[in-house]
Amino acid sequence: MGNIRRHLASMNRLVTFEAACRTANFSRAAEDLGITRISVSRQIAELEAMLGVTLFQRNHRTVSLTEAGKQLESSVTPALSAIADTLIQIQERTGRSRVSVTTTTAFATYWLMPRLGRFGALFPEIELNLVVSDRYLDLDAEEIDVAIRYTDDAPEAGRSVALFRERVFPVFSPSYRAKGALSEPGDLLDEDLISLAGPYRPEARWPHWFRRMGVETPGFTPGVTMNTYITMVQAAVEGQGIALAGSPLVDTLIETGSLVTLPEEFAIERAVFFLLEREGAGPDAAVFYDWLVAQARDHALGPSAPDQVA
Repeated sequence: MGNIRRHLASMNRLVTFEAACRTANFSRAAEDLGITRISVSRQIAELEAMLGVTLFQRNHRTVSLTEAGKQLESSVTPALSAIADTLIQIQERTGRSRVSVTTTTAFATYWLMPRLGRFGALFPEIELNLVVSDRYLDLDAEEIDVAIRYTDDAPEAGRSVALFRERVFPVFSPSYRAKGALSEPGDLLDEDLISLAGPYRPEARWPHWFRRMGVETPGFTPGVTMNTYITMVQAAVEGQGIALAGSPLVDTLIETGSLVTLPEEFAIERAVFFLLEREGAGPDAAVFYDWLVAQARDHALGPSAPDQVA
């Protein structure tokens, strides 16, 4: 029992293993868990590497347990069922749990909210209260359990982890008619540029990007100006010009073809999205925290993944 922490260091892998046993298919296990098939395959491979055995025979469309897999399944399945039953009994006595989460408008709109349905399907007993604010809220005063903060430095209090480092680059609609070849950063000076106004960092604006690209901008004018990140991105989607936007927020828009971007050398790195759990937050906040870390890692495995720093 002295090594229990080492052997149970990754409960997520055992939960994934149980789903794969139950469905006999990594893709269906991924659907049940609200993660990607790549993540299921990786977690099973990590569990096999940790144990030094093969747990599944990989067939064309299904998987089947090896003898070692059957031995592990005989312990894991009833143990997880017993844990789930106990949690349900406790929750029935104490009522539905609520976790308050805060983040910025842009992160909530483009990255977090599209994923919250998966969390609700997996943990219907946990109610999420999403508090959207573009200013940093006092977690203790506002009784907020989890925050996603965009900053240069890791939060000092509470449990935290870096989810992504943002990468910023020019984006525009496929319908946008460029005036030139867009082969060099300086070519963008002749284009219709969409700029941010308001309480945004200078690093989010075109003059900073041009300086990083080594382009002088005498007499630069901002073009169309928007006072929120969301309206800026929407203007770019509608073909009104070229905007500066970042990964991971616009990754889905790029993947679906709503926006296109320029070569890698047009991108610059900015600050980091940190996940923070308030000191003293309850166990369900930890569940959401761990789930969000897994979602960020799955996102970073995608074809247009940002530089993940977690």
